[in-house]
Amino acid sequence: MNVRARQKEATRATILEAALHEFSTHGFEGTSTRAIAERANVHHALIKYHFQSKDALWRAAVTFLFERQFEQIKLSPRLEDYEDKKDYARAMLRQRVYYWAEHPEHARLMVQESCRDTERFRWMVDTFIVRTSQSSGAFVQWLQDEGLIPLASLPALVYILVGAAQLFYTLAPEVQRAWGIDPTNPAAIEAHVDALVRLVIR
Repeated sequence: MNVRARQKEATRATILEAALHEFSTHGFEGTSTRAIAERANVHHALIKYHFQSKDALWRAAVTFLFERQFEQIKLSPRLEDYEDKKDYARAMLRQRVYYWAEHPEHARLMVQESCRDTERFRWMVDTFIVRTSQSSGAFVQWLQDEGLIPLASLPALVYILVGAAQLFYTLAPEVQRAWGIDPTNPAAIEAHVDALVRLVIR
């Protein structure tokens, strides 16, 4: 890849990161491409050059978001590397918590879109969330099969665990205001991991 191509990709990535922040904070309707351009520190014309429309930019940002998550899932701990299954379960939960801590915009965008049954929302669920749900469901099913968590509704347990892993960071401003702590502080993240593991793994 030549220098110009690398610069083009870097600009595109910067716009996508800015778009994720704006869409996850203000929703699709509340976000303007001018606000995204301002956050990305690029000329507004570059938005249209790279993405043609706000809807296309939203879809590209969501794709970017989930592809990043899929790459993280590929790096998940492997069961065969652990002698104790509980240690494997702890490592998996720890990895998931760190993902949500690093990318709070992910869950925030999901919440924004889930409030309305739009074509965009259905596209996102069908294209990406079904896949991540299958991955989460397989892990939770394994936890049940190994007797590490109680037998209960699989969808309910998936959302309980995902919510427990992500809500601390999704509501970070509330946590900081109400409790006086920064959830993204490394010590706070480790405390969250420890609390989740103690709560879940028996």
